[in-house]
Amino acid sequence: MLFRSDYLDKHAATKHHQESVKAHAALIQGSSVHQNSHEAVIGGFKCLYHLTKKEHAHHTNYADLLELAELLGCQYFELKIGKNNYTSHRIIDEMLEILGSVSASVAIGLEVYETTDVSVKKQLDVHVRYMDKNGLLHSQFLDLVTVSDGRADTIVKAIRTILTKKNIPTQRIYGLGTDGAAVMTGRVNGVAKQLQDTFPWMVSVACAAHRLTLCCTDASSGVAYMNSFRDLLQQLHLYFRNSVNRTAVLQAAEECLGLDNLKVKEVKDSRWLSQAMAVSNLQRNLTAVLAALAEETEHKKCSQGVVWLSGHLPLCGISLPASRCAATYQQAVKAVPEGKCQLPCSESAGPCDNGLPPSN
Repeated sequence: MLFRSDYLDKHAATKHHQESVKAHAALIQGSSVHQNSHEAVIGGFKCLYHLTKKEHAHHTNYADLLELAELLGCQYFELKIGKNNYTSHRIIDEMLEILGSVSASVAIGLEVYETTDVSVKKQLDVHVRYMDKNGLLHSQFLDLVTVSDGRADTIVKAIRTILTKKNIPTQRIYGLGTDGAAVMTGRVNGVAKQLQDTFPWMVSVACAAHRLTLCCTDASSGVAYMNSFRDLLQQLHLYFRNSVNRTAVLQAAEECLGLDNLKVKEVKDSRWLSQAMAVSNLQRNLTAVLAALAEETEHKKCSQGVVWLSGHLPLCGISLPASRCAATYQQAVKAVPEGKCQLPCSESAGPCDNGLPPSN
């Protein structure tokens, strides 16, 4: 794909592009701060574990031990992110109480979920559920670790390391909760199968929402619009989210048409509420969305493809009739007549980057 350098230079000098660069830099910085904060919490637990193992007074020695860790090069303690200095006596007591409650529990269960963070790194999120002496269930965050890949062997190794490091009594682990992915529930070499080889009494349970998603996807695979409507909603969401210029056009359409809370929402496969909200929101604001796209069509031929998609988008399982599509589009075009309501155009933007082929 070729781009004209003069268009790129012109676009790089615009205010919208500079704001996007600042927003992206803030996102990366936020990810770094979150990672450093997580490392500081883990380091605090290690220092506390050392004191309790040696049977030293943790309230009086904990802060001094953290200062020693700073002198030895643990720079994440120097951040003092927000109000967190990791030396509060209350925090120390809560750490000990949580670990003590888990160790004393008569039954323990693990909840494991593999995800990818904003820096595109594989991470393993582990929570622990345990039963106290009164028979009440509690759920606590256990650890968040970065893994090299998403293979079952790697995940199992990470789980075993966490259990050993946190001193969790493995003989009392009776349950494992996962999202039901093949790597988690594979019969031959899945995560649950490998853990059950070590703990035969362990029961593996898959998330009902994720399982229902798989069932509905398979059941609707024979219906054409059910295969496409989520993709179309997601394309519209990304079309506006990935451009400050297009978002500004959409906000201007909102002001012209007197609408509020105008936003093309994202669709999550395993969250039915997000799908319902995305569909109902687009139904309510379809005129404004088409108005914004119609304004862009005057400057970018490729936007006509998005207008066609939104006009033919099946909503709640019912396709809009052709007559209504035409009427809605005409209404959208009339909403931005020249001289009456000016929407910000995207002349300063570079070549088309929405991934859709130019319309004829």
